[in-house]
Amino acid sequence: MKRSLRAMSALLSLLFVLGTFLCLPAGAEEDASAPPEITHAKGVYLYNLEHEMPLLTYGENEKIYPASTVKIMTGLLAVEALADRMEEKVTITAEMLKNVTGNNIALKAGETVTVKDMLYSALCGGYNDACAVLAHLVGGSQAAFVVMMNDRAAALGAADTRYTNPSGMHHKDMVTTTADTAKIALAAVKLPLYMEITSTAKYIMPATNLSGDRNIYNRNYLIARNKEVIYYYPSARGLNSGSTNEGGYCLVTTAEKSGLSYLCIVMGADEVEGKITSYTLARSLLDWAFSAYGYMTVLDTDRMVCEVPVTLSDKVDYVTLVPETSVVRYLPASINPETDLTYSYNVTSASLAAPVQEGQVAGFITVSYGDEVLSTVNLVAKNEVERSEFLYVLSRIKEFSHSRFFIATLIAAVILTLAYIFGTAVYRYRKQQRHMRFK
Repeated sequence: MKRSLRAMSALLSLLFVLGTFLCLPAGAEEDASAPPEITHAKGVYLYNLEHEMPLLTYGENEKIYPASTVKIMTGLLAVEALADRMEEKVTITAEMLKNVTGNNIALKAGETVTVKDMLYSALCGGYNDACAVLAHLVGGSQAAFVVMMNDRAAALGAADTRYTNPSGMHHKDMVTTTADTAKIALAAVKLPLYMEITSTAKYIMPATNLSGDRNIYNRNYLIARNKEVIYYYPSARGLNSGSTNEGGYCLVTTAEKSGLSYLCIVMGADEVEGKITSYTLARSLLDWAFSAYGYMTVLDTDRMVCEVPVTLSDKVDYVTLVPETSVVRYLPASINPETDLTYSYNVTSASLAAPVQEGQVAGFITVSYGDEVLSTVNLVAKNEVERSEFLYVLSRIKEFSHSRFFIATLIAAVILTLAYIFGTAVYRYRKQQRHMRFK
C-alpha cells in the first residue's frame, strides 16, 4: 500500500513539473523578437531595401579580407559596360588568362565565347578565368580594370576597400569592411541584369569551338541545390558567395517576401560541425527580419480622435473628427500601437459653425514612435452637419447688433435724438419768452 502511495505521489509530482514547464508564461520563453546571436562571423549587415534602413550590424567597420565578394564590384562594372553586348562573340587570348588561379571553368586560348557566357560564368558560377576575361573586355587589361574597381569603390564611399584583382583570390593588400561591401552591393542591386544573372540557379553555357556544353551552377547555396540542399532559401536572390582560407566564408544576398526585401551580408564566417555559418546565420537573420518587422496601420480613417462643438445647428451639438487618410508604416512587429505610439492632435478652432461638410479639415493629428515622427495627418469632419436658418438669422442679428457700424449708428441716433429734444426745448423756451414780451 505504501509503495502504491509513493508511486502515485511520484507520478503526481512528475505531472506537476511537466505542467509547470508547458505552462510557462510568455515572458519566461525566449524572446522571439530578439535577433539571432552573432557567432562564428566577423561582420554582419542586415538592411531593409524599401526603407533604406539597417536593422542589425556587427563588426561592420572592421577591416577584413573580401574573398569572393570582390566579384560584386567586377560584376557591377561589367554589367554596366556590357549589358548591350550580351550576344557579342569574344575570342579568348593567352593574355586574358595570364596568372589566373583558383576556381575556373577551363577556358582556353583561342576559344570563342559570348559576353553573356562570361557574365554568367563569372557572376553566377564564380569562375575566376571568366572574371579575368571580363576585366580585359571592360578595362583593356586586369591592371587597368583594378584601377577602375578602386575608383568606383571610392565613388561609392567605400573608403576602406582596396582591390588588387577582379576575382577575390587572396592578396594581403586587398581588404574591405562589411559596411563597404554593403555600399557596393546596394549599387549592384539596382541593376536588373546583375540580379537576374546572380539569381539564376543553373545556366547552360552552349558548346564552343573548343568545348562542349558547360553546366554553370550558382555558387550561392541559398539559391542552387546541386551540391547542398540544407541551405536553400526560396526567397533568396543574388548576389555572391565564396570563401578563401584567409577571408573565411562570405555571403551577400537579398531576399524578398510579403512586399519586403532585405540585403543580408555575412563576412568572415566559419564552418562549424560540418555547417557553413555564412548560410545558417543568413537564414536565421532573414527569418528574424521577416517576422520581427512589417507594415503596421498606425492611423485609420475610422479612428475617432475627438469631438468639436457645432453652432448654428438645431440637430447636433458636436461633430466627430477622424484622420483624413490611413497611415501604414514599417515598424517592429512587437509594437502595440495603443501603448508604444504617441498620438497628439490640435483643432483649428474651439467650435465649428454649421454647415459643416463631410471631410472638412478641422485640425491635424501627429503619430510618433519614441522621438521619431511617423506622420502628421489632417483631421476632418466625419459627418455633414446642416445649418438651422432660424439660428443663422438670429446669429446674424446678434452679430450685427455687436458690430461697430451698429454701435456707431446707435450712438449717432441717440445724439441726434438728444439734439432734437434739446433743440425743441430751446425753441419752445424762446417762443415762450417772445410771447411773454408781447403780452
